[in-house]
Parts: sequence; structure tokens; C-alpha cells
Amino acid sequence: MMKKTIIECIRAIDKAYRGTEWRKKKESREVSDILDIVRSKAGDEMSHLCNLMKLNERQVLVFSALVRLSSRYGRVEDEEISNTIGIDYLEFFTFNDDLEGMKQAGYIKMSHSNGCRITSKAMKAIKQNKPLEPEAVTGLDTAELLVRLKSKLSNLKEEDMEMEDFVDDMNQLLLNNKETSFSTAFRKYADNASNLEKTMLYLMIDFYWFNDDDNVTFEDLDDYIDTESMPLLRNKFKNESLLLQNKNVIEPVPEGSIFSRDSFHITNTAKEEIFKDVGYTREKNENKVKVSASSLIKASDIDAKELFFSKEQQKQLQTLEDLFEEDRMKSIMESLRKRGMRTGFTCLFYGSPGTGKTESVYQMARKSGRDIFMIDVAKIKSCWVGESEKNIRRVFNMYRECVKSGSKTPILLFNEADAIFGIRQSGAERAVEKMENSIQNIILQEMEDLEGILIATTNLTGNFDKAFDRRFLYKLRFTNPDAKVKCQIWKSMIPELKPSQAKKLAAEFDFSGGQIENIARKKTVAGLISGKEPTYRELREMCKAESISDKPESKRKIGY
Repeated sequence: MMKKTIIECIRAIDKAYRGTEWRKKKESREVSDILDIVRSKAGDEMSHLCNLMKLNERQVLVFSALVRLSSRYGRVEDEEISNTIGIDYLEFFTFNDDLEGMKQAGYIKMSHSNGCRITSKAMKAIKQNKPLEPEAVTGLDTAELLVRLKSKLSNLKEEDMEMEDFVDDMNQLLLNNKETSFSTAFRKYADNASNLEKTMLYLMIDFYWFNDDDNVTFEDLDDYIDTESMPLLRNKFKNESLLLQNKNVIEPVPEGSIFSRDSFHITNTAKEEIFKDVGYTREKNENKVKVSASSLIKASDIDAKELFFSKEQQKQLQTLEDLFEEDRMKSIMESLRKRGMRTGFTCLFYGSPGTGKTESVYQMARKSGRDIFMIDVAKIKSCWVGESEKNIRRVFNMYRECVKSGSKTPILLFNEADAIFGIRQSGAERAVEKMENSIQNIILQEMEDLEGILIATTNLTGNFDKAFDRRFLYKLRFTNPDAKVKCQIWKSMIPELKPSQAKKLAAEFDFSGGQIENIARKKTVAGLISGKEPTYRELREMCKAESISDKPESKRKIGY
């Protein structure tokens, strides 16, 4: 039974055809000859990869070459791939169907001009030694479709796909998920539009939802639409002959706006229909912070990860995990309600960077099946006086709506919360100070009235206002692991380490779990680049380089 990892199999295949005399002389051979050589020297590895990755032998051959070349290049040109494999450049054109299959399976992204590259998901999968799971094409909601749209627009921008392919892919996704508000509205408004207009609308949806950009210009479209098509789009817009204009989907920015006359946006009516499922509509000319797909982390999308803590920390975390179990939480909340007590659960996770605060929240969410609403503090704080206060109120209003929806109560997560949970300014006179005090007063009241779960994480505690300190029901301090726990983390991150080596590293370097993970990633990358595993001595050099950024931990303590 084949027990080698994907990387080990790729190395064996790479060594099989690159170690031959004709390859050393940089001579070319027929593909069939190269495959015969690989079968004779690494047949088991080839078969294992074909079965595991659901690829044919030719595709595995190309993939092994791409893994080698990816350490030096982002996108790899066709000629470089053919040279690495050892075939004539013209013969590489016979791989078109194979490359298209790899693209459809999600292993590579292809440029419409020349070349391809391994997708980040594929690279992550082989590092984790597991096959690439195909992306779901049905059963998606509007939030998930918006995320897919963003990803495909990135491919279009990087010229990894042509406009026609982009539109076809998105149209098929919407057709497969036609019950969503995104699909229903888009097909209603743009079904008969040209690919150029559809791309324009897809871009405006993306800009509006993810960038909060409600005033789009033609310059914003330049990176996505070719220079030959842009004049046509401009002229049609100027002459009001676009189908999207006739159907009242897009309109120019109103007169008197600070934006140029070439600015345009989606009409309020169309927005309400497109984004209906995600619970967010925008009143005219009013900025809102969205608790949306851009900040929503679904419990089902969180990968399981083993974390290591001291017995005391693990006990505290287990208390919360037990509390967040659905039936138990409902029972406790009902008991608190009958006693006239607050039913919300507020938690503070504090300690040094890399000690597992945020990851602990993720794992609790995954185990309890609760989604996370990650709040972006930068989006809450607006440069306009009065807007920041509105933004924070909207965050809590949106969260209340989600809690009342009947599904599992999500976790409201303020990451690096010291930015807004800091000490209030006494005698504040400047507008910024007054704004920050006002935000904090709103949060304090919302924490009193909370019906749900709020978790705040921070690396600092010395600048926390005492009023916030008092309102956190649970306070968990995350410290750098002791030698025993560090040894467990080293073995978990780098299983091939000998117990004695893991013990020495744990004793010599006072690393957090995050720093140990950094070292493990560097080791993996170094191995992929060089084609051989770094030695223990090289691993220690990586540790010494990581030590440069160490900072002392805050001495202030908060009780549990």
C-alpha cells in the first residue's frame, strides 16, 4: 500500500525523468517515452497520484513540473514547462485538453495568452497531503456567490481567464443557484445583456459589496475590460443605450456630487433585489458597515486544527466550549432570563501575539456550528464625524437580526479590540476624542443588552477601560506555552522531528504557537524550492532568524 505523501510522490516522478542522461543534456523525447521511464522508476508513485488527485498520467507529469517551477515563478510559461518535462515545445500543445481538465478540477489557473500556475488551494492541499476537494457549484447562498464572484474577478484581472469564460462561469453558477436573490435579480436585469455589460454589472456588484464603493468610474473597470471594448462601453453609456440603463439597473451619480460626471452606480431598487438574501440594503447616500460575506466566516468553512495549551488554559477553554453547545446554552440562557439576569455571554481573550486567541475562537465556532461575524474595526471608524457612531450601532443591529433569525446564535468577534475598547478620554475636547468616547459608550450599553456571544481578542490589556473590564463575563489569558506544550506543538507541526530534537527546540526557543507554525511553513517552502528536506541545523537557523522579532509579554494580569 502506498504510504508516501503527495510531495514525496512528486519528487520521485521528478527524479525519474530529470535524472536520465538525455535530460541532463537537455534533449527532447516523446511524451510516451517519458511516461514509460516514469512508470519504470516511479510507477507506484504515479499510480498513487493519479488515483488520489483524479488526474491522468500526462496531467500528473505537468503538475510535478509546475510544483518544481512554482518555487521560482508565479505564472509559468508553456515553454518553461515543456523544457522541464523534456518534450518539444510544439508537442506541448497536445496537452491543451489535459490543461483544461486540470483547470476545471481547480488545480491550475491558465492565462489566455500563455502559461499557467498552481492555484493556492491546490498548493495548500498537497502540503496537507490530501486531494483537492472540488468547489461546490450548487447549494450556494448569495453570500457564497458573492465570494465566488470576487475570486473569479481576480482571475479576470490577472488574465487567468478571458471575459467570455468569466461570464460563462458566473452565469452557470447563478443558474445552478437560481433561488438566491443574487441569481434572481441578475437574470431578471441582465439575461439579455452583452458579455461586456454583464461584466460591468458584476464589477459594480463586487465594488459595492466588498469595497463599499457606490461611485464607479470607467477607470475602475480598466484592469478588467480590454482597451478595445472600453470606448464602446463609454459611448453606449453616454448615449444611454446600455440595456442596464434602460432597465434602471445602473444610473449616473446625481448632479452636484463631488465625483466626476463619468461616475455611475447601481440603483437602490436593483441593490435591494440583488442583496435581499444577505439582509442588507443601503439608504440613498448613506454609508453603512456591512456584516456580510466580506466579514462572515461560516462554521462549515473552518478547518479543524489541533491546539495545545497548558492544563489551566485548556480547562478554561473547555468551559466555554461546553457552554456554547446549543442545548446547554439555550437552557442556561432561559434560566438566567427567569432570574432577571443578563443572558449575553461576553468573553475577553488576551495575551501575546501568536498564542492562539483568534484560532481558539475559530475552533469553538467550528465545534459548536456557529458562524463568526468578524468585525473590521477600520470600517467602523469613519473619518466623518457622526458616521462612526452610526456604524457601530448598525453592527449590533445587524447582529440582533441574525440572533432573532432562529438559526444558531453566531459569534460576534472583535479582533484586536484594544483599538476601540481603550480607556475613555476624560474632558475630551477634540472631535476625534469625543467620537471615540461616544463609540465606547454605545458598545458598553450594547454589551449590557447583548443576547448572544461577543468575543474580543487583544494583545494588550493595559489600555483597556475598566468599564469594559467589568462587562466581560469570562477573561482568558493566553500565554506562551511551557516547554512541554511547545514540544507537542513542534511535533504536531513537524512530525518528522525526533522527540529529542523537539525537546531541544522547545527548551532553546521561547516561541509562541504562531511562531512555531511560521517555522514549519518556512521549512515546507524551503523543501519545495530545493527539492530536499532542510536539515535540523538549517531548521535551527530559521528559529534564530525568527527570534529577532521576539518582544516581551505584558506583565499586567486579568483574572478569570
